Amino acid sequence: MRQIISLLIAIVSLSALGAATTQPSSDAEPGRGKVVGLDYFFNHQVRNGEQYHYIWDDTHNSGYSKFGGVWKECGATLSTVKHAPTRADLDQLSIYIIVNPSTVKESPNGQPNFMTDQDAQTIAGWVNDGGVLAMFANDKNTCELEHYNLLAQRFGITFNIDLRNAVPTVADRARGTFFAAQFPDHPLFRDVPAIFVKEICTLQVKPPAQPLLVVDNEQGTGKDIIMATAHYGKGLVFAVGDPWFYNEYIDLKSPPLPIDNHKAAENFCRWLLGAASLPKQGAIQGLDSLNRDRE
Repeated sequence: MRQIISLLIAIVSLSALGAATTQPSSDAEPGRGKVVGLDYFFNHQVRNGEQYHYIWDDTHNSGYSKFGGVWKECGATLSTVKHAPTRADLDQLSIYIIVNPSTVKESPNGQPNFMTDQDAQTIAGWVNDGGVLAMFANDKNTCELEHYNLLAQRFGITFNIDLRNAVPTVADRARGTFFAAQFPDHPLFRDVPAIFVKEICTLQVKPPAQPLLVVDNEQGTGKDIIMATAHYGKGLVFAVGDPWFYNEYIDLKSPPLPIDNHKAAENFCRWLLGAASLPKQGAIQGLDSLNRDRE
């Protein structure tokens, strides 16, 4: 009998060891079962009949295909939201990203899809119930900030109508670079020697928002808020005045500047996925607006 019990214990131990070595840990895949939705509505630019610029499908310098790859490496599923989001849409997501809402000049037929009070209310309600929202803006000449602020200000964040970090030439890239000595102790900046964000807008914050990255302003007379977060109800909001992780600059190498936007992107995805929940149980599946990419 003792021999049989010892044999069974050995078998169970070996099975557990095999499972441990073949199953990725939650640290290895923090996005397992989680869905990251990217807005294709408020940001909507068309070239040659096809949407482009800061979207998963765009593999050119203007796209987010490499950023999407980082999310997938973390085990997450990618989605797109192609109209003003409803609560049913958002309940299928763990994280919702909006990037650079289009201006009149950038929009098809000069008709942008402006953020409305109703849109802001719907999105804020989802965040309050545990959603994670990432808001990427751009400088005053490129991003539609007035209506975007209808949403941001619900969380105590305002995108300023301004521009800093102008980089006229490659030789000026230091002007768009922030260094480790300027970073707070936060998971987003762990092991990141420098980041590159060019032609951005700054932020203002009030509770519940808190500044995340604060640097000297370009005049040397005060401080600028570059990034902010807000804990809103059960959810989390991140805001920055730049698209940041698009293909042109996510893998940028510009010696002697120690820029590592890719490491920052990895940290960003892991941080937000760690804060995010699985999509709500019972959410409607297969909406036309949510085109999932599981490849």
